[in-house]
Amino acid sequence: MRREFCPPICTPMASKADDWIPIRPSTDRALALSMLHVLLNELSVYDAEFLKAQTNACYLVGEDGLYMREAATAKPLGWDEAEARASAYDGNPEKPALLGDYDVGGKNFRPAFQVLKEHLRQYPPEQVEPITGVSASTIRRLAREFGETASIGSTIVIEGQEMPFRPVCAFPDSRGLAAHMYGVWTSTAVQLLNVMVGAPDVP
Repeated sequence: MRREFCPPICTPMASKADDWIPIRPSTDRALALSMLHVLLNELSVYDAEFLKAQTNACYLVGEDGLYMREAATAKPLGWDEAEARASAYDGNPEKPALLGDYDVGGKNFRPAFQVLKEHLRQYPPEQVEPITGVSASTIRRLAREFGETASIGSTIVIEGQEMPFRPVCAFPDSRGLAAHMYGVWTSTAVQLLNVMVGAPDVP
């Protein structure tokens, strides 16, 4: 099933979609951030294993917004729940934490994923509806369908190799939203939808 977000003109590309959602021009970033809020804060849908193994989601972030780093190597640190201590990202932590607040040397740190979740709380669908022109109920439906279609945890065997199977993709059109002012940040928000469900570079 293909969803297409386009300005309120049914373009040739939009006409091929199963579901065309007209959106106010240049508001795609708000829509993507709202869908992320629904996925992470309302539905708790995300690929925890992918985030722990393939992203910086576990890196500890201080109140100054900077990563906590190992003094000798400057490597970012994460929190190992099994050892109850900060550990270098490449130090094979047994149980890296995605959520929580941790006191390290008298300072408070949170995993980057926790920081992201809290940041996204300012984009509930009700706040984003008047910005984008997309109803709150539609935003929630799209986020739910995206999360369900991702089939987190599923695998597929291709030429004898088992790989994660994530049959979903959010794509920032380089001729559309990415070409507007702040297009890099808009594209990043859209790509985060793929990252949260473990969809980059897999079938």
